[in-house]
Amino acid sequence: MGLGPTLSDEECWPEVKSRLREVFGVAKFYKAYELPQDLDGLKAVLPQLLDARKFSSFRITTNRADKRFPMNSEQVNRDLGTFVKELTGAQVSLKEPELSIYLDIQARGILVYFEEVKAHGGLPVGVSGKVAVMLSGGIDSPVAAWQMMKRGCQAMFVHFHSYPLVDRTSMGKAVDLVDHLNRHQYESNLFMVPLGEIQKQIILSCPPSYRVVLYRRFMVRITEALAKRNRAKAIVTGESCGQVASQTLENIAVVDNAAGMPILRPLIGNNKEEIVDISRTLGHSPHRFSRIRTAVRYLYPNILRPKQISILCCA
Repeated sequence: MGLGPTLSDEECWPEVKSRLREVFGVAKFYKAYELPQDLDGLKAVLPQLLDARKFSSFRITTNRADKRFPMNSEQVNRDLGTFVKELTGAQVSLKEPELSIYLDIQARGILVYFEEVKAHGGLPVGVSGKVAVMLSGGIDSPVAAWQMMKRGCQAMFVHFHSYPLVDRTSMGKAVDLVDHLNRHQYESNLFMVPLGEIQKQIILSCPPSYRVVLYRRFMVRITEALAKRNRAKAIVTGESCGQVASQTLENIAVVDNAAGMPILRPLIGNNKEEIVDISRTLGHSPHRFSRIRTAVRYLYPNILRPKQISILCCA
């Protein structure tokens, strides 16, 4: 890893740190002080760097990226360790140091830093193509979107609402969720699709046991049309196998049959508790999702039979 961009203003570091943590493709980063490739020069500056830090034990970890440097990593650790010990009176502790001092010896100079900040890792958003996320107002679909973005997919969002049959609450939630997820790709498109008229026609024409699956088939078709128009290659949903009656394998297969492109379900093997845990990584408050119910008692009344499946696949 070569020398990165310089940070001229110390006061902006907290904001830089906060934003870099949200950039997929970055596994870790640090704020380093760049010095000439000279240990004597480093020793002259080190007292100033350590002056405001209180510690009784320390560890020095050296990465000698430039193999032309005359001392190896172990020799640098011993040399500087002795210097810091004599300077501060602190003891060396390799297992649980109060202060870690990192050195990265590059061809252009030595980087000195005291903290490695972990980020999400993954792949940079966009390198894996674009996906269309069916975004509800709940917790599952934003977590699914987050996982696909982490694997390098740029996300466009499609939210289906029933306004004016109901109020605009779900629309507001969708906007808030996209705004939150936008930290990872910095530009997002959200499509608001009215589903109320379709729902009314299905309610008038179909038995209750068919309705949810038919809603989802229409939603998939509409999402696919928007995806193709915006050059997305797949649809993403927050479905989890068996979580609710519409997410049995039979019903999932019927919904898939309505699509001409892949439907990705990154949460398919997760239960609700696991999804809530992932949501905390996103910074979502899980309090409104705290009433977690098991799906078992909802599975049986709505299981589709083979004849019903063939009828729905023609709808």
